[in-house]
Amino acid sequence: MTAVNGTAERGRSPAPLDSWLLERLACPRDRQPLQWQDGILCCPSGHRYPVVDGIPVMLIEEALPTHFMARYSLDHLSELIARQPQSDDDLLDFVRGSLTGTCGNLYRHARITADRLPIPDIRLPDVAGAPLLDVGCNWGRWCVSAARRGYRVVGIDPSLPAVLAARRVAARSGCAVHVIVGDGRHLPFRDGTFDVVFSYSVLQHFSPEDLRSCLADIRRVLVPGGQALVQMPNRFGLRNLLQQVRRGLRQARQFEVRYWRPSHLQRVFEHGIGPSTLETDGFFTLNAQRSDLDLLPMGAGLVVRLSEWLRAGSERLPWLRSLADSLYVRSSKVS
Repeated sequence: MTAVNGTAERGRSPAPLDSWLLERLACPRDRQPLQWQDGILCCPSGHRYPVVDGIPVMLIEEALPTHFMARYSLDHLSELIARQPQSDDDLLDFVRGSLTGTCGNLYRHARITADRLPIPDIRLPDVAGAPLLDVGCNWGRWCVSAARRGYRVVGIDPSLPAVLAARRVAARSGCAVHVIVGDGRHLPFRDGTFDVVFSYSVLQHFSPEDLRSCLADIRRVLVPGGQALVQMPNRFGLRNLLQQVRRGLRQARQFEVRYWRPSHLQRVFEHGIGPSTLETDGFFTLNAQRSDLDLLPMGAGLVVRLSEWLRAGSERLPWLRSLADSLYVRSSKVS
């Protein structure tokens, strides 16, 4: 990995990684265990991964990235570390930009403050220390949500700026969260590491081939009996149909959203991970959360309230799920 030399090496952390995390990391190329050697993670085959400002950077340089920030993060490690958000205003600007990019107009005028970041309610039970991986953690909202429920959380994302923001958001929220720069198709963990793998508003951007690769690696890092909970878009959702028409009904390009038929989605997850069920996440949007109602202007709040009303109705009238825009796929690893 050429990024170890030069700027990356000057930005590496002089202190060893947390022992719990180091014991669970593995080379994303060959899955061999890693050793800490003076600020670099090394595997027996000689693959090397820098640790910059305490964050392992475990991207595979030769792998075609799913998002341009993977390549950018590798090429500008030290520069990005130097430019990471320092003030509350810088952090809030990053969060606002990320929300607008993922949630669209609903969050354009959200009333976000340092004391009230939009942390959602994750649909998982309270636990005591079960390891959870958030694939595509971005600025860490779901990491914090999971940590508040008692999970021991690791967030992974190909964007170093996003991971740096996630670390700050977790610290501000009083949560212990590990963060890594990495690729969901090449998870840098040993087999059977996590009880739960979670992902929201991420795998919907993957090509079918990349999705299958990611699901296979999710299954690998889950313990037997472990569970994956992944948000995905429904091709037949009312809002999604409009988006597809606006796109000219063409195939998605690069990081655009891929819309899936529910039956196909369920088969792909069952083949990749194990027995799977579909659950309604929301209508008219792919990302809005009811926990954010106090942050949203009145019009956006009405959309979210209507979505929640229909979601509750879909529990009594399952056919409504076929019209939902956002679905959860809940999968279990049998063995």
